[in-house]
Amino acid sequence: MAIVTSDLLLLTQAGIKTEFNNAYLEANEKADWRQIATELPTTLPIQRYAWLGRGAVMQPFADEIKEQALREDTYQLADILYKGALVIDRRMIEDDQYGLIMLRVRELAQEPVRHWNQLAFQGLVAGFSQLCYDGQYFFNANHQEGSSPIQSNITTAPLSDASLEAAATAMMSFVDDKGIPMHVVPDTLVVGPLLARRAWNLVAQDIVYQPGEVGTAGVPSTPYRNYFNGRYKLVINPYISGYQWFLLDCSREVKPIVIQNRSDVPITLETDMDMPEARIRERYHFTVRGRYVQGYGLWQLAYGSNATA
Repeated sequence: MAIVTSDLLLLTQAGIKTEFNNAYLEANEKADWRQIATELPTTLPIQRYAWLGRGAVMQPFADEIKEQALREDTYQLADILYKGALVIDRRMIEDDQYGLIMLRVRELAQEPVRHWNQLAFQGLVAGFSQLCYDGQYFFNANHQEGSSPIQSNITTAPLSDASLEAAATAMMSFVDDKGIPMHVVPDTLVVGPLLARRAWNLVAQDIVYQPGEVGTAGVPSTPYRNYFNGRYKLVINPYISGYQWFLLDCSREVKPIVIQNRSDVPITLETDMDMPEARIRERYHFTVRGRYVQGYGLWQLAYGSNATA
């Protein structure tokens, strides 16, 4: 028995949604944003985050214990509605013999994942001018909380052996609002294509060479073990278009970049295939819809350089 056009459209609608969901889940599972960002699900349009300072610390006991208050900073993120649409003519569905429509649907399913990648990595660059939980720019030279000294997680130094070591030293020295070390251990270096080779030379070679003494002819270069080799995961991302570079600690539950996502409004594919107007026009809209926003976690987990060379 032949399948009539109306049945074909119903089957296609179900197949397209299934294809979209499978492709989205597959792409999202191995998405680049996961390397530097944490997804924070919420059911509120505006979510407030209380980043609490250190709680009680051990102290000598004599007759009574001194009460210790929590320091609380309020940081809030309001979600943004995003959409992406694909229009398919009815004749394309009727004439499609090679699964070309499904290819386009899979591409549409990958678009929100690509957008999260963009938000996450461009969020690092935007950190030089966007506020984080302490009211300062995410990358700033004047972070100060409670009993901590003024601390900086920003530089303009070009990527080099010396600047990378200085960034790592600063991060490992960060203290919390009670002046206690936060045990930050950077593990990820993020750069754009312009710094790909320089970064690889710094952190991905086992042996490097110390040049001979300046002005002394015939003095050979000395090979030695690279201190940075294997210490940092190198991430190269095209959404960092300049010479900025970032050293991160991505080992924690909440990474330096966060993406707040409405868990009760998941990314879905909507279609008007069952609407009379669409059938009359013989054009069907497939719209992917999501509500999310990019924000920042602890500034102490990131060190950024706004270098220009």
